[in-house]
Amino acid sequence: MKTGLSLTQLAAELERQTASRRDYIAPQGKLQAVPVEADIQIDGINGQPFAITPYAHGQLSQHLAIPKAYYDRMKAEKPELLAANVNTWLHADSDNKRMVRALDGKVRAFLSPKYRPLDNFDLASTILPVLMSRKVEIMSADLTETRMYIKAVLPELSDELPAGLAYGGHNRIGTDRGHLVSAIVISNSDIGAGTLRVEPSVFTTHCTNLAIMFEAAMKKYHIGRAGQADTESYEVFSDVTRQADDRAFWLKVKDVTMAAFREDLFRKAIDSIKAAGDRPIKSDDLAAVVDSVVEVLALPPASNSGILKHLAAGGDLTQWGLSSAITRVANDADDYEYATVLERAGGRVLALPAADWSKLATAAA
Repeated sequence: MKTGLSLTQLAAELERQTASRRDYIAPQGKLQAVPVEADIQIDGINGQPFAITPYAHGQLSQHLAIPKAYYDRMKAEKPELLAANVNTWLHADSDNKRMVRALDGKVRAFLSPKYRPLDNFDLASTILPVLMSRKVEIMSADLTETRMYIKAVLPELSDELPAGLAYGGHNRIGTDRGHLVSAIVISNSDIGAGTLRVEPSVFTTHCTNLAIMFEAAMKKYHIGRAGQADTESYEVFSDVTRQADDRAFWLKVKDVTMAAFREDLFRKAIDSIKAAGDRPIKSDDLAAVVDSVVEVLALPPASNSGILKHLAAGGDLTQWGLSSAITRVANDADDYEYATVLERAGGRVLALPAADWSKLATAAA
């Protein structure tokens, strides 16, 4: 598991962001794109220009229907042309309002004014007491440009790694075979980059790998209001009604977080891992197998070499070994988002239907 912020660091940064962040509702006609070197800024918000994060650039491009490749080229080569394009399409619908979420002098989201963000501070305030009450250990956390992550394990819900799976695709250290431990990954975006998710997972102690289990192994919960850009009817609700709705939603988050540590789900995950250990890679062309899994899971092509290296080094040429090789690469990833993608990919490999696994296991160049 890739480490990020400590719990203390996460709490401090959330408090800092909560104090610094600002939300504005602004008519498009009041906004003005201003060219700067290889970029643009947005003026007309609270009397000062705001830089724009890469993710917010993408939202602006999508909202104005400017193709992203052309948008990026203008930004890099002709920022004055991009500013002219942005201003033309913003002012063509001047009365239309947008929610602009800003942090540290930068626009980090460009959203519908009806968007009701699930703020990371509120989420942490809701779920951390729940996790502490279960004596969960926070192993990793981070705040990326688009998401907050909290990854934790429940030591009391664990089992020895089944015989035959002791190496898990990696070299064993000492005589301890290692344990599988119930884990959880909680992630959220408060700028429209995805819904709040609670994902049951399994942590392997001897190689510190985390696999976010896919639906065939453990239930994966996607939490979020139906349509985060709320319907027109929501505009008639009073503040009291909205606050009551928020309270009900956070109660739901608490329940789902507690349910993610159910023992029956953990046992299903172990059964899934045992079964994966009995499914061999039949191909003699490991590179072709890795190429195929990278393509099937839509992983970055740069993932190939690391997965192949750890698969070959571990010597566990099974479905479990391939999953472990993928999650092992996550430990060394520089980018936290990418590491989490690999941890999910490891769980997806374990959940592949028999026919899909057979195609991967027999892949050849």
